[in-house]
Amino acid sequence: MPTYNKGYKDLSFDFEANPVTGDVATVSDTNSVKRGIQSLLMTENRERLFNPELGSGVKNLLFEPMTDLTIERLENEITSAVDSWEDRAELLEIAITSEPEYNRYKVAVIFRLINQVEENTLELFLTRER
Repeated sequence: MPTYNKGYKDLSFDFEANPVTGDVATVSDTNSVKRGIQSLLMTENRERLFNPELGSGVKNLLFEPMTDLTIERLENEITSAVDSWEDRAELLEIAITSEPEYNRYKVAVIFRLINQVEENTLELFLTRER
């Protein structure tokens, strides 16, 4: 059972202005962690100049044949990236469905914020892009 509730806050990707303060808008708690996980999965290894270990190999796997083996490798890559880099979330489950007619994967990442009971789901599509 949680003994305290720690809040998380990040800058908004849209860089829109806060209507009250005029500063860059922020996102909080669950939305902050969802955006962090999505950013982590879309970042390739060695893409960040001063932090080359940050990221995942998800993008490279999108060009492999759409088989059960590729889905398993995607699950392993996502699990490894989230467990290594997202300290704010406890990963519970990953569900991946291939959609060959659209050349994409539908991914659902189910997680829990650290020290909270409620489960959250991040759903996204992984598509082949160069």
